[in-house]
Amino acid sequence: MSLKCAVQLEIPDAIHNHGEPITLSELVSALGIDPTKASFTNRLMRVLVHAGFFATTKVNKGEEKEAYVLTLFSKILVKEKINCLSPFVVGMLCPALMMPWQFLGDWMQGTKKSPFEAANGKPFWDYMDHDPVFKTPFP
Repeated sequence: MSLKCAVQLEIPDAIHNHGEPITLSELVSALGIDPTKASFTNRLMRVLVHAGFFATTKVNKGEEKEAYVLTLFSKILVKEKINCLSPFVVGMLCPALMMPWQFLGDWMQGTKKSPFEAANGKPFWDYMDHDPVFKTPFP
């Protein structure tokens, strides 16, 4: 979900468009995030760096600071790239695909409905036919 948040906020694009490593304050500004939420942005970035989606480096802008850079994993999330996977990330982490995991135990203990159907009221393919937004990542 942290990755989905990063894609929704367009963090990979902000770092790419900055053209050089970007500090936390520069990132918060570029994303238009309220400065009072900078500490939460910092936490999000720490999770994403730990997971390998971004990396940090040191920059000297009057004083040495930590800055973020793209990795191979986040470069494929930049929207101007031909094979951008951002829409896929958002689509695959939508509530319709996340909620079925809450029903997996019930299904394994004998419920006849699939976890997807239990969560969404319709089998996967029927749901897709009735929800054009859900269908978007599946050409």
